[in-house]
Amino acid sequence: MLNLFFIIIFIELFTILYNLIKFFIYKIKYKFNLKITNFQYDNDFQINVLIPCYKETKVIHKTLEHFKDILQHIKNIDVYVITTEKEKYENSIVQTTYEHLLELELFNDSRFHILNYPKITGIMADQLNYAIDEILKLETLPKDKIYFSIYNADSRPDKSTFIELFQKIRQNNFPKIIQQYSNYFLNYNSLGFIMKGFSIYQTAFEFRNGLINNNISNFLYSHVVGHGLTIRADYITNIGKFNSKFWCEDIYLTGLIHNNKEKILSLNSLDNAETPDTLRLQIIQNAVWFKTASHHFNIFKDIRKYYSTSLKGFIWLCHELRATLVWVFMPIFIIYTFIYPILIHNYVFLFLSVCTYLAFIFINYFLNLFIVNRRRFYIYIKNYFSTCISVLFTGIGPLYSLFLKQKVKTER
Repeated sequence: MLNLFFIIIFIELFTILYNLIKFFIYKIKYKFNLKITNFQYDNDFQINVLIPCYKETKVIHKTLEHFKDILQHIKNIDVYVITTEKEKYENSIVQTTYEHLLELELFNDSRFHILNYPKITGIMADQLNYAIDEILKLETLPKDKIYFSIYNADSRPDKSTFIELFQKIRQNNFPKIIQQYSNYFLNYNSLGFIMKGFSIYQTAFEFRNGLINNNISNFLYSHVVGHGLTIRADYITNIGKFNSKFWCEDIYLTGLIHNNKEKILSLNSLDNAETPDTLRLQIIQNAVWFKTASHHFNIFKDIRKYYSTSLKGFIWLCHELRATLVWVFMPIFIIYTFIYPILIHNYVFLFLSVCTYLAFIFINYFLNLFIVNRRRFYIYIKNYFSTCISVLFTGIGPLYSLFLKQKVKTER
């Protein structure tokens, strides 16, 4: 029991030191990523923004107005909203997203389009694959000059997003994969105490495992996310488009990208997304994510059917195994470090465990907010203790996934 206590404390301290080193390296390298170069728009490549929708009548109009605003002076970009026929067969639906979109004047703009996935089954990956097929039927450019940028119905990418995306494409000679990572502060002011902590927790994860790792080294793990992902048409079609065997197509795609030794470039601009507004919805969302993440062996087995296994693919598998164990057991072990000293009446150990945990939360979840965006850091540090509490609840989603039999949409 005592040995377990000190092992957990050691792991927390080691994680703190490891992330401090990473953040220091990132801060040095980040200065070089801020260079802005002049860029002239031309017509030799095309970006198609894909926004899959399922029961999104509450948010999609504002999202489209946001895209219209940030794209008004940028050429070579079309926006496709992809609805699904499935909604017609939901008894609780008064008006489908497709019907709602038909009422919007915004679609008089030739750059905005509606595609309705015709089947009553399928998940988001199927909607995306349908849109890719339909768009490519009409494209005249070669596939290596066509991109698909995927966003959620509640996405609000920074205004600099597509200017930076154009620059990134040009500067890197038409790369295959570009990822924009997210903060989850879009509805932050309306959230309660616990949910503000979850928004910080999720944002910090995006920055630490995505943006920061990506800019430090190709050998560190970084992931792609379904919103903010820009992918070249020839690459996504060559790999059979988005995988629909597993609930979260971006987790599968991350494993495939690593196994195939492809490079993920990242943007400095961010997508701005919402956090679920109740703990119940957060648990359901985490359960859906965990359901795919925990099937890493099945994902790797599926990838091996079509591609040779690489060292980077095996490293990805090891990382997913580690991440799965941490996601489930970290909150339990941390709570143990609080309970054990109380049971043995050793308040020196209790003081040690509390101080270590407070430092663990600050370094792992707040320091990277400061490093990536200092202005936002000062806004969110006041909810430091809500994050300390929220992290202890993060293991509930994985446990709930044991009872989840079908993919559940996060309500808005």
